[in-house]
Amino acid sequence: MEEVVLDSSVIVKAVLKPGRWLSKEVYEREVETHAKAKTLIRLLDKHDVRILVPYPVVVEVAAVLARLAGRELAERMVESLRAARQYTIYTRRSTGIKLWRWP
Repeated sequence: MEEVVLDSSVIVKAVLKPGRWLSKEVYEREVETHAKAKTLIRLLDKHDVRILVPYPVVVEVAAVLARLAGRELAERMVESLRAARQYTIYTRRSTGIKLWRWP
């Protein structure tokens, strides 16, 4: 099974539609990015790709969604990530992998 790691921005952009308050140029770009992020996640699911989500990404996604869309959506998203079979939330302890290194 193939595996990928998703950045928090991909998850957030797939969930949230861009705001109409953005300039026309930025709005159009963000609408396209939103569609691409949703398509990417759908394709990964369709092709049974395992999605690895580092725990710090879960925290970042929850924080951004809570700030931009409310706590309820943030909580639902975290629960969805936990429940979805193709998503694996991991920490350094759970995998033995060193996820980052400080200089």
